[in-house]
Amino acid sequence: MKHKITQYAVVVVLVLSLLGCGKSTVTTSTPTSQPPVINTPVAPANDLVISSTNAFVDSYGTYRVVGEVVNYSSTILTSIELTLEIKDASGNSLITDDNGNITPNTTISPMLYTLSPGEASPFEYSYDTTKGTPASYTVTISGKQTGDANRATLKSENVQLVDDGSGWYYLTGELVNTGSQWAHINSLAGAVLDDSNNVLSADWTGTYTTELAPTGDASGRDRTPFEINFPNPTNATQWSLYWDADVADNVTDYPLVVKVTNSYFDQNGSAHLVGWVTNNFDQPLDSLVIGGIYSADGTVLDASYSFLSIPMKPGEAVPFSISSFGSVDYSKEQATLVSSYTAQVDTYFTSTPSSEFVDLSATGETIQKDGATWTLSGNVTNTSDKSLSSATVVVMVMDAQSNLIAMEYTTVYPTGDAIAAGEMNTYTVSVYLDPAVDAIGFSTTTMVVGNVK
Repeated sequence: MKHKITQYAVVVVLVLSLLGCGKSTVTTSTPTSQPPVINTPVAPANDLVISSTNAFVDSYGTYRVVGEVVNYSSTILTSIELTLEIKDASGNSLITDDNGNITPNTTISPMLYTLSPGEASPFEYSYDTTKGTPASYTVTISGKQTGDANRATLKSENVQLVDDGSGWYYLTGELVNTGSQWAHINSLAGAVLDDSNNVLSADWTGTYTTELAPTGDASGRDRTPFEINFPNPTNATQWSLYWDADVADNVTDYPLVVKVTNSYFDQNGSAHLVGWVTNNFDQPLDSLVIGGIYSADGTVLDASYSFLSIPMKPGEAVPFSISSFGSVDYSKEQATLVSSYTAQVDTYFTSTPSSEFVDLSATGETIQKDGATWTLSGNVTNTSDKSLSSATVVVMVMDAQSNLIAMEYTTVYPTGDAIAAGEMNTYTVSVYLDPAVDAIGFSTTTMVVGNVK
């Protein structure tokens, strides 16, 4: 799962605008500017080992200790614990507990929870250097348990690594299920390494579709876009992906239909992916939508996600808007490459609502139009006979053909324990439109849903 950075056409784009036992220990001393990479000796066979470590100070002044553990044993391992020490030049611990008291060490975990034989996982710990100047660190494997796994077969495609020019890497791509059964991705992480396969910087992500359909799914649900971002440690020459994924049993494949109706960049340069999710199930559903943005050659430029703001009634559709695309939003170079997009729901995060909900309506709504920014304000009255824990106001902008162009929402919370029957609250929602589009003939529609306490 390790690849040379130089294998891809888009390599570096600088942004112009935008309870077991067993121990394996690595100890090193590092300066506070740019600590050296530590080459760890090859681990003994049939053991869980720390294969490499590194420490560096990122662009925000945060001291980061990173590394990689590898399961060289013949046993599936889980609940792995690492003990970390960070000391100053005098040998005093800089680690503090939750109460701010100095403690000799702290316990951290690898980014993947379970490792089958031969699998690896990165780990990372961040330390605020305003609390003291680190001079050395020690990482020790202090715990592990045997576990179970039924590995799914995945592969990565259309990957790119982008340097944003501000001290951060964005690693994006697709994971594809090549097996004949559903796959469940338990965790996903990414890293950059040097030529000697030492992990230099890493992080995990939650931006992906958790459950992937069997290979060859007609709707393309056998693959998911992903995005991982982490600090640039310098001297990286390779990227690596790490995943913990198993065959999924008893997946409920809800009959949902996703339709993208618009994609655009707003006046702040932020990308938006807008559309509908239609519920063809016989019960109300909540869900999560994952969106991917692609270049003409299929490279994944970015990915993001959004939970649906309100439940979907049977036979009805609910709008979605996905934004916060961390790489594309801040790079003109990346933005100019955008050619296509995808959107899909995650069956793992699709379920019946946990509470009852009621339809409400907005009154006295006004619209203030400041160029491509439309701000809607109004009142919401609890016209039901129930106490509400909150109310969600969804504002949609439609074009002259009634196509959904943009959507935003806000949540109204009670000032006390609940929104009482008959109580009125105010709301304000701002919608950011495409400044290049003529908005003549555009209209707005507002939906309000109350969550019963």
